[in-house]
Amino acid sequence: MLVYDTLSGKVRKFAPLRKGEVRIYTCGPSVYSAPHLGNFRTYVVEDVVKRVLLFNGYRVIHVMNITDIEDKMVRAAKGSMKMLREIASKNERRFLEESRRLKLIPADHYPRATENIEPMVELIKRLMKKGLAYRDDRGNIFFDVSRFPRYGMISHYRFRGILGRRIYKDDYFQSEAGDFILWKAWRKSDGDIFWVTELGKGRPGWHIECSAMSIRYLGIPFDIHMGGIDNVFSHHENEIAQSAGATGKIPARYWMHVRHLMAYGRKMSKSAGRLYTVEELRRRDYGYDAIRAFLLTQHYRRRLNFTLKELRRVSREISRCKALIKGLRRVRAGEDSKVADRLIEKALSDFTFHINNDIDTPAAMDSLCSLVRDLEKLLKKGRLGAGNARRAIEAIKRMDSVLGIIY
Repeated sequence: MLVYDTLSGKVRKFAPLRKGEVRIYTCGPSVYSAPHLGNFRTYVVEDVVKRVLLFNGYRVIHVMNITDIEDKMVRAAKGSMKMLREIASKNERRFLEESRRLKLIPADHYPRATENIEPMVELIKRLMKKGLAYRDDRGNIFFDVSRFPRYGMISHYRFRGILGRRIYKDDYFQSEAGDFILWKAWRKSDGDIFWVTELGKGRPGWHIECSAMSIRYLGIPFDIHMGGIDNVFSHHENEIAQSAGATGKIPARYWMHVRHLMAYGRKMSKSAGRLYTVEELRRRDYGYDAIRAFLLTQHYRRRLNFTLKELRRVSREISRCKALIKGLRRVRAGEDSKVADRLIEKALSDFTFHINNDIDTPAAMDSLCSLVRDLEKLLKKGRLGAGNARRAIEAIKRMDSVLGIIY
């Protein structure tokens, strides 16, 4: 199995730390609002990576965090802890329900940030003790990037002396980089959203959340860390600095990132006001299987452009696959065809190669669709026996155990 590792900038052969077991951490939803289709592109790809590992016989331990405290959550809740919990609970439920309907295999753990404040405080204390973090005169605590010479190692960005500032906000661009916040001292605008800890009255910064939770649930190092491409900087850059600064170890051995979903050639995002949701597409009568399949039609390291026309095409292909399976189930007799068995064997072999070649889902899906088209022709000509039909269904099930678009 080959995967592209953002940290090294290379396609690498995958080898787990523990024989037969893979530990994965995936950056989950920020539940200040409902997830959109662009978010689900990342989550569906992460699910396929997990399924490929299962396909290859590994046991997988998967942790996906729920970000229920960060700047956007505080703004959405207008400084009310009660409102924050209500918003988070509603959007988390929607995320989990849509994940289930899109056939995402549930994570083993869904740690919420608000339930892991103590491990975050302990990690910050550890960084302060090592001289990697400091407190300002308002009680905020920052990570000192000048004390971490490898800063920039995953974004592969040379900051060229622009780091001489303090960054209070959770998310920012490379050009704004500087000492980033670990603990936010209480401000009047926070209302009653705060925790009283050894660090003072306040709340954690966004980046420390994933460092603390990944270490708590998976240890350090673990095998694979995944997220959207926009997580590379600043979130994963800072996560590496915090975790490595505290423990001396890079948190994950492989870092995989999914490129953006576009909508008619423009970036799909909440902030830009251009987005589609799974719920909206369901109202337009598109099936969850078609939505999931569409999200896999482009390689995860390339941008995927959403159009309703393309979604309709994918929906037709899914219907075609399901119709073929019904036809195969009706085959009760007839002489088996060696041609059919060769097609089935080749399709499964090609599929296995593509899916293990840096999760090449479009090529893998093409292997499945080509098999469906070939079997349709043989079925119409009456050149499929009951054994062929049974083996074809088994092969399609095997492929779909990775794709999750048919059964």
